[in-house]
Amino acid sequence: MTFDLKDLFLQGGGFMWPLLILSLISVAIILERFLFYTLRRYRVGPTLKALQNNSSPPPNANPLSRVAKAFVKETSGGEEHCLNVTEREASRVISEHERGLRILALIAAISPLIGLLGTVWGMVIAFSKIAKLGDTVSPADFADGIWTGLLTTVAGLLVAIPAMAMAKIFESRVDKLVHDLNQLTSHLREWYFSQEDK
Repeated sequence: MTFDLKDLFLQGGGFMWPLLILSLISVAIILERFLFYTLRRYRVGPTLKALQNNSSPPPNANPLSRVAKAFVKETSGGEEHCLNVTEREASRVISEHERGLRILALIAAISPLIGLLGTVWGMVIAFSKIAKLGDTVSPADFADGIWTGLLTTVAGLLVAIPAMAMAKIFESRVDKLVHDLNQLTSHLREWYFSQEDK
């Protein structure tokens, strides 16, 4: 048995259109975030060594270098001021890395619900036909409504599963960034202010 995607989409009814829109938004966010993270790759060890060996951080897309640059620039204002400025810069960096992830998680959450709604609607159609036909009903008379409902469930899951998986992968990247920024700040405090306390 062969399936044509266009025919399946049309058979799914009106609930397939919002699922299509959500899938396009999901793909756009995933591609944009993948490119964003790819251009901002970094390794903590080499970044810390570069910062320790030079008075100023290297100018690149490394988010750790960006926060370190803010730290180094404000060291003359004292430790507390320096940490406040660094915290604000780190917050901006984290926000940039989190952009779009909530929408992706929302799509992962509501897509199966739209599919389920389509399934329920298909069942309503099927049982409406049964009620109208009475004793003369046959399986073919209400199979169409069930078929339509199941298609929307499948479509909802096909949108939700990759969106949820990629949202979790991207969230783990943000969690790692937060951990690395804390490690960076700890090292910078030690390098610039620990000697003054002694």
